[in-house]
Amino acid sequence: MLKTEIGSLPKGWEACCFGDIASIQNGYAFKSELFNKSKERENDIPLIRQSQMKGAKIDISEAVFLPSEYLNKHPDFVIKKGDVIIGMSGSIGKVCLYSEEIPALQNQRTGKIVPHLISELDPKFFGLFLSNIERELTKYAKGMGVQNISSKDIEQLPFNLPPKNEQHRIVAKIEELFSELDKGIENLKTARAQLKVYRQALLKHAFEGKLTSVASDATWVQKTLGNLLDFLTSGSRGWKQYYAAAGDLFIRAQNIKHDLLELDDIAFVSLPERAEGLRAQVKQGDLLITITGANVTKSALVERDVGTAYVSQHVALCRPTTEVFPRFLYWFIVAEAAGRKQLSNMAYGAGKPGLNLENIRTVRVPLPGLQEQQRIVNLIEGKLSEVDQLELTISTSLQQAEALRQSILKRAFSGQLVPQDPHDEPASALLVRIKAEKAVNNKGETIQRRTKKVSA
Repeated sequence: MLKTEIGSLPKGWEACCFGDIASIQNGYAFKSELFNKSKERENDIPLIRQSQMKGAKIDISEAVFLPSEYLNKHPDFVIKKGDVIIGMSGSIGKVCLYSEEIPALQNQRTGKIVPHLISELDPKFFGLFLSNIERELTKYAKGMGVQNISSKDIEQLPFNLPPKNEQHRIVAKIEELFSELDKGIENLKTARAQLKVYRQALLKHAFEGKLTSVASDATWVQKTLGNLLDFLTSGSRGWKQYYAAAGDLFIRAQNIKHDLLELDDIAFVSLPERAEGLRAQVKQGDLLITITGANVTKSALVERDVGTAYVSQHVALCRPTTEVFPRFLYWFIVAEAAGRKQLSNMAYGAGKPGLNLENIRTVRVPLPGLQEQQRIVNLIEGKLSEVDQLELTISTSLQQAEALRQSILKRAFSGQLVPQDPHDEPASALLVRIKAEKAVNNKGETIQRRTKKVSA
């Protein structure tokens, strides 16, 4: 049985189990061959699967559809506006509200909250309660690969039941506070997106000569990357036989997927003295470019001495001449409107895109003198340092917003979010009516099952 903290109850509240006031109805395993990726007829019905549970509300923009006659064939699995759905497998504890006007059907691995006395209970209240304990639910998940939780587990949860009127006040207050919080979060995400745009605009201007144009009359010339490299190669094949628990560093594409050299998940190799792979040894100041796979064009600069290290066959090693400042070349290559655009346009192969060394050689580089290169790098890194600080502030604010959301929910389900009204009917009276209704429903279901057996 799952356990959560109950604590002292406010006046008028009643302690019970979640199953005393609502049940979790499991979905139906509709056959995938029946699915249509889009509406074939106007009255086709969306099917709610785990993939539709993306935010606080169910998103049917990428749902599959079933013919409308399935509403009559499977009436127990119809979802209507206002219903609350919970993830039972994979996205365990994920709670979403269905807010569409059209009905939908409930697929397996989801649960629908069904109050025993719908006229006197607010499904939104229960959905918010489950959102509040989502992390708690994941602790009790079962299964090795895709984890799941049973409806019985959820129904055994301890539950603090407030009076009916207070349920509505709590839901209204949470929605009001969440609405304000969501606006703030949206503004923060917009600001973060704008910083990304600014970052790329800064790099674009830098390599168009606009960043220093006011204070400089430096001459720029067009070069190809091949003419700015003393050495260009890629790692050899057959490295697997040299893998070791410790030894020299082996730099793979995943070590530069964020345009940085990340050595926390590094592999090691031990090479014999005359191995072919020795030519791919890395030195400080080298520029590394991913040339195969999903991270193609991602690049990193080897800014410090990392000891003996080699690159894999999926990484190109570029060693700049003294004519170009390595950090200038690095910022040019990662700029979306400059080097990266050229490399992306040359990448070939749809499934596993790739670049060859000749592609890299032909990249066109606008090049000022070394002094101007240094000035540009200083300006880029100074301004991007400010951007990084702003992004950190935004990330911290987003984390604080999520903590505030959890605090609001915690206060709501401990009776601290809205004041109690002494005139409200106590939850104990409500619970008596709910249990009576549940008993009637259970009796009806028992009779129905017996009737079906006799008919059979």
